[in-house]
Amino acid sequence: MTYVFDMVRRLEADPLQTDLAKGFTAEVADPAWLLARQWQLGEHHGEDASSPVRISFSARLTPVDPVGGQPHLDPRTTPAEAVVESEPGDFWTAGRRIGAGRSVRAAAAAAGSPLPDDPALLLTALPVPYDVLDGSGPDGRVLWQRRAALGLDESWFGAYHPGDDEPVDLWNPAELAYDATFTAGPVTLSLSGHDGGDLDWYSVDADGALPAEAPPARTEQYPRRVTYPGAPLPRWWQIEDAAVDIGGYPPDRAHLATLLLIDLVMSRSDNWFTFTVPEARAGHIVTLDEVVVHDSFGDTWALVPAADWSLFATDGLGARSLVVWATAATPLVGPVMDEVVIGTDEDANLVWAVEQRLRGRAVLSTDDPPPEPPAHLDASGRSGYAYRPMTRIPPHWHPYEVEEVDGRRRYVQGRAADLSGPQAVLLPEAESVLLIDTAAGGVHPTHQLEPSAIPADGVRVERRAVLARSTTGAPVLWNQRRRQPLLSPPVMAIRFDSAEPVPPATA
Repeated sequence: MTYVFDMVRRLEADPLQTDLAKGFTAEVADPAWLLARQWQLGEHHGEDASSPVRISFSARLTPVDPVGGQPHLDPRTTPAEAVVESEPGDFWTAGRRIGAGRSVRAAAAAAGSPLPDDPALLLTALPVPYDVLDGSGPDGRVLWQRRAALGLDESWFGAYHPGDDEPVDLWNPAELAYDATFTAGPVTLSLSGHDGGDLDWYSVDADGALPAEAPPARTEQYPRRVTYPGAPLPRWWQIEDAAVDIGGYPPDRAHLATLLLIDLVMSRSDNWFTFTVPEARAGHIVTLDEVVVHDSFGDTWALVPAADWSLFATDGLGARSLVVWATAATPLVGPVMDEVVIGTDEDANLVWAVEQRLRGRAVLSTDDPPPEPPAHLDASGRSGYAYRPMTRIPPHWHPYEVEEVDGRRRYVQGRAADLSGPQAVLLPEAESVLLIDTAAGGVHPTHQLEPSAIPADGVRVERRAVLARSTTGAPVLWNQRRRQPLLSPPVMAIRFDSAEPVPPATA
């Protein structure tokens, strides 16, 4: 009979040891046990494969030209968002309007030709909190625009000199989006329907690929493994960060990148490598003509882009080229200056555009109580009824009706009227710049909307100031307009020719 005894011993620290180096080496007394654990974990199931040790490639750059009419906004130095979203008059902030007005007033008085006493020259419509200065002094922006008629010397404006170049307004008021066209060599990059905000390689479409040229001199780089939070480490005896849960990235059929991430984590996650392209610069199209990988076995492999798909590609540009924009990294975003919600009211057969915020201040809403109907009692003193031609429309609600403009079906801005009195009184016109088309010149249609730009749930359009820095470190300030979806469109229970009960008068 054979007896087997299992003896379990505890590993305890030896307090009598004085050599710390020996403890840090973590020596294993039984190498066979370590080999057995490696065999159990499958570490010995290797492949007869190599690893990349060197990358050689040739890259060429094609600069993106400025948009026509604004050469001072160079895409190579200015963030692409500022190039697209800047509008005329961005220079004239509230502080500059106030400062320029005071500077010119003092200089004109010192020159013996004070400014005329004209209310049209005074500050007006300043945003919050500068609105308390409305009417307190001359408006520097108005003085600059009328400097020739007023005989003002440009040197009187001092540091408040806007320059001769004004940005081109690329906002499409009918589409409520930005449209722009860039050129890069023989290629045209088209930006269509940009909602505002971040702009990247996928935001533009190209009309063709860049022509083939003689590749420049090759550059060599050493590849390194792709790392990201929660990535498995390449060695068996390294411990990953347990605070990162890969299960927090659920796969989504609408987002291919999440599926690729799961595939990267679950299969061959430590066999992805990356290398840098030092020649790449912002505001250029980067084209990799040749990419050759040298592996640890001494073999070379020429990389060819996949023909059927690419995760990073600009439509029509070619798989070897990528648009690199100068982006606004962590810009400072100001409060909302103008906010408008637009949606279709099926019951009223209208499109409503509601101004919710003007110059940084919230405006009146639909919660305002309607005016009391006139008392109408019969001879017995009992309550009667008051006739209302239509439901009262609150201020800042602007209707849009379907009309045909130049052979196209459009939503055209109209004017609502208050019919509660003996005569119809037109309500105020739209004040927000988001509901005004400067190209119309105040002639009907003053503002029109493309029906496809208004989704069934409505849309919200905001305007706010954004401050960022260019690649040279210079500050860049512009006013950004941005379109966002709504959960439900603005609706008003509008009625016509209604009789409302009138309570009897109380003593």
